[in-house]
Amino acid sequence: MKRKPRRPAGFNYIAQLEERLSALENMKSRGDKSTMPGNSSREEQTTSAVSHNIASLITLPRESNSWIPMNESHIPSPKHTSSLGFDLHVASRAQNHGHPELSTVRGFVINPVAGSPWPRLAPESRSVSLPERAQLPSKAIALDLVQETFNNYNRFLPLFDEEDFLREFHLKYSTSNPEDASWWACLNVVLSIAHRLRGLRTSNPTHENNLAGVYIKNALSVVSELNVARISAVQALVGMACILQGTPNPEPASMLVAAALRLAQALNLHREASDPSLTEKQAEIRRRVFWKVYLLDKDISLRTCRPFSQDDDDMDVRLPSNTNLDSCNVELFNHRVGLAVIQGQVYKQLYSIRAGRQTEAQRAIAAQELSSVLSYWKSSAQLEPPEDFLISSGSQVAGEMIHKVVLRLTYIHCLTMIDRHLSPTARSPLDQEVGLSGISLPPGSLCLAESRKAIRLIETIPHGDCSCIWMLLHSFFAAASSILYNLTQNPTSPSAFSDLHLLKPFLHMLDTFAKDPRTYARSEELRRMHNTCTNLHNEANKAVHLFRLEYTAAFA
Repeated sequence: MKRKPRRPAGFNYIAQLEERLSALENMKSRGDKSTMPGNSSREEQTTSAVSHNIASLITLPRESNSWIPMNESHIPSPKHTSSLGFDLHVASRAQNHGHPELSTVRGFVINPVAGSPWPRLAPESRSVSLPERAQLPSKAIALDLVQETFNNYNRFLPLFDEEDFLREFHLKYSTSNPEDASWWACLNVVLSIAHRLRGLRTSNPTHENNLAGVYIKNALSVVSELNVARISAVQALVGMACILQGTPNPEPASMLVAAALRLAQALNLHREASDPSLTEKQAEIRRRVFWKVYLLDKDISLRTCRPFSQDDDDMDVRLPSNTNLDSCNVELFNHRVGLAVIQGQVYKQLYSIRAGRQTEAQRAIAAQELSSVLSYWKSSAQLEPPEDFLISSGSQVAGEMIHKVVLRLTYIHCLTMIDRHLSPTARSPLDQEVGLSGISLPPGSLCLAESRKAIRLIETIPHGDCSCIWMLLHSFFAAASSILYNLTQNPTSPSAFSDLHLLKPFLHMLDTFAKDPRTYARSEELRRMHNTCTNLHNEANKAVHLFRLEYTAAFA
């Protein structure tokens, strides 16, 4: 019997493609014949719901805004929008005025009226369509909010120049609208920060946080249009990223920082100003904006153990200087920049792919050098206390002190990331689960002592300020993990019971977050931290109490 010739590989796949192509041609010919003039306007409405810019990457569903409770999503003033965030699918339905037969998904337009099962790319020239934006407050109220931001936040982390901003404020405020995207975003960022600052000073910050959420959503509504190389666009993106750091999901902040850094590089902010037309004031503003986005880039990189966007070998910009431009505390800002440089080296030498290919001994040598550099930085930054004063006084931080506390906790997180590589040790499965926040500490080490100080600082965080807690959660987790792992390895330590007691506020805070199903579901980091700390605490508690029973029985 003669065998039929074998069909070539991929024959069935090619045949399916030919059938689809034939069907597509037939449907296209039928669609061309049945095209009506009225369909074009509807089609234009649909395609305007899609943008290729960064807005297509950011989705803030209703439950993702940690400032706005589910039952308090609408406030009486100012006029609110119809949703707490924006989603491209929802935006497309709003733009289509309720037409169910048109939909927009992931940058494609699908129109069943045309009879085609294949999606086609939406035009890239249209901006994303969003629900109605919130109205701005009166000029007098807005001016008070602007002064709030510049008298507090902007003094220590200079992002905007006060004189330039106020000049533009008085010139443009009455006509402010989203068409001037950079100004609209910057203005709403400043208003949002002001309400966040006011929330720190009240025992019930819900109303202030709700207003902060309204204005940051205003700013996010034009994020797709911040694609022009202007320094104001960089400032707007950086400001939005700073605010979104205080949310359970760190991804939007990470993407905004990456976009801001690319715009900054397009403006040559990473190069020392060589343009003779720039004044010293303009050059100083450029430096401050660059270093602000730089430190965010390095901080996010070490927290997530992902590559940073700005290489230190590809920049030559000077540090901000103490000038008479404004009342900024440049010294504190420069200390934060110095720590960011070290954070970048910690990632590069200990956590990058290249570092992973090195031996443990090589990483230990690098860790020792980084530890010395970090120790020198700490001595120059003069971080001692403030925690002793804060804890003894029982007061909560505000103003300049909160920036010093954040600096201190960022230092401790960096220290724990270095410390895990100082000496190779056998690592338990639980220690592997802790992963990138790293532990493995000998008793009495510097890292263990600093971790105890960090945990005590939980008492100084303003009550009910979830955004501040989310921003510092990595540092608290690293400190708590260090203490817990030490207890599992050294249950005989004289400070064992006091350490277990010290950790109760942090563990209670994690349990509280974990009991909220919405928060727990949308934060992968929270789930990892909660599971790790729960397992470590159970093991440490068991080891300490077992030793106590054995010790008591021995002397009974």
